[in-house]
Amino acid sequence: MKKAIHIAIIILFLIAMCTTEQIISQTFLRDTRSKVDELFEISSSSEIINTEEISNKTDELEEFWRKRESILCTFINHREIEEIGVEISKLKSALREDEKHVFLESIMLIQFYLRSYQHVLGINFQSIF
Repeated sequence: MKKAIHIAIIILFLIAMCTTEQIISQTFLRDTRSKVDELFEISSSSEIINTEEISNKTDELEEFWRKRESILCTFINHREIEEIGVEISKLKSALREDEKHVFLESIMLIQFYLRSYQHVLGINFQSIF
């Protein structure tokens, strides 16, 4: 009887940990996606992307992502998460060079990566067992 209780406690603990991991990951990805969508709206409606507003939003996105990237790397493969960081770096370069098409392309790639990670990270019990 004691073994069954111990096993049940361990299983409940694992479920709680996996659920927490999923919620944290989804929250971080959703918040990042919100910032990227906002940046896309601002930059797509502007003729010139090398403006103070877009530069500030890009810096804000980069700082936001850098703070959360290490946490997400514990839940998601580092190579996959690294792709978003690379695209954010490309955003900064495109902003300096005022290359709107490269800037928008990087934003769309970041949106794609975030959507795909959110889809993959959906809560399912296969990740628990």
